[in-house]
Amino acid sequence: MTDEGWQRLVRLMDEAFGDYLTGMARLRERVVADLKRTLTDSKVLDRFDLEQSGPRGQPAAAARGRRVRGHRKRRS
Repeated sequence: MTDEGWQRLVRLMDEAFGDYLTGMARLRERVVADLKRTLTDSKVLDRFDLEQSGPRGQPAAAARGRRVRGHRKRRS
């Protein structure tokens, strides 16, 4: 393949990647807007039990009771 052919191929790949990034950015905007609308319409964020937090020094419920495990050495 000649240098001109490679340059054409690289330009096509660049254009395709640019279109991909543009499409992904638009999709992200639509998903975020849809999620915000869904949360607003269903008033999920207005639930009383979610607004109440525990005492300041108390860890979150999901973090309680978990133990950090060390890595085991592999046997050779």
